[in-house]
Amino acid sequence: MSSSIKLFIFDMGGVVVHNVAIVSLIASHLKISDADFFRGAGSDPEASHTSPYHLGDVGAIMRGEIDSPRFWNNFTQRTGIGVSGDPWYDFFDPVTDEGTVEIIRRLREKGHRVVCGTNTLEAHYRKHQERGDYSIFDAVYASHLMRIIKPDAAFWRFILEKENALPEAAFFTDDLEENIRAAKKLGLIAHLFMSSEGMAATIGEI
Repeated sequence: MSSSIKLFIFDMGGVVVHNVAIVSLIASHLKISDADFFRGAGSDPEASHTSPYHLGDVGAIMRGEIDSPRFWNNFTQRTGIGVSGDPWYDFFDPVTDEGTVEIIRRLREKGHRVVCGTNTLEAHYRKHQERGDYSIFDAVYASHLMRIIKPDAAFWRFILEKENALPEAAFFTDDLEENIRAAKKLGLIAHLFMSSEGMAATIGEI
């Protein structure tokens, strides 16, 4: 591994933990389609230019512009569907990727700075905290606290500035191609996560 890398940035959902896509679970619970869920959240699920996760109230809750009660109140006003509790929290049951956790542990043992850079929302962030999922990192950069979501270039610029790291000295891994493309455009060394084994091989070759 090259000593020129000063910072490792790991996405959370899809990399460190799996089983995080819960829109279908919530929609099924509410007896509506995924598309109707996004419409109820104020976005167009058929828009081809961007992900429905980045639009409407889903994007707003990940940017910390609204909280869960406001999200579900808006949802009920749009759809007429009453929602009890907080499905964002109640249906969120992530599964740890032990291979990725081991990679992070070894990187830190070797003295590398390893941080989390994640698009998330308060309910998911809270559950991760309760489970201790963030304890493996030196720091966590969460979109709802930063008020920025990937693939906005400002997301990585924020982290690099806080960590006093140059793009070319930072490694980033994520399971979404659009985020990898955005990170590469800024000059970061970026790896599309498909498995912990594949990532370990990539890191070993840097």
